[in-house]
Amino acid sequence: MKQIAVSFIAIACISALALAGGQSKDESKKSSDAKSMKVTGEVVDVSCYLAHGDGGKGESHMSCGQACAKNGGPLGILTKDGKLYVSVLPDDHKNGPNALLMDHVSHTVVATGVVRTKGGTNGIMITKVEMPAEAKQ
Repeated sequence: MKQIAVSFIAIACISALALAGGQSKDESKKSSDAKSMKVTGEVVDVSCYLAHGDGGKGESHMSCGQACAKNGGPLGILTKDGKLYVSVLPDDHKNGPNALLMDHVSHTVVATGVVRTKGGTNGIMITKVEMPAEAKQ
């Protein structure tokens, strides 16, 4: 009986490792197939922006946006043409989706990352954030 239990546990462990290995290959394939692009716009707290429109963005809304983000509210990038890109969790799960945007609430940034769109929602898995050239001067 003990030998059957040990065999069952060994088979379960081997199966779990095989599944995990296959999943990693699939995830890396997704990332390599996707193309990185740059999105320029204002970093906004998505909840505030959706609730208050133009009143939920800009310098006057910075402290509220920062407080919302610190409490788990999603951040995004609002382009000049009104397109909203929600920051999404990176495929590697190493940092939260707000990690690279947290210090830039209400600032205009250039974000580099993988953009995914589904059902009218734009998401960006951000890999780099920088201030635009005109803001650096």
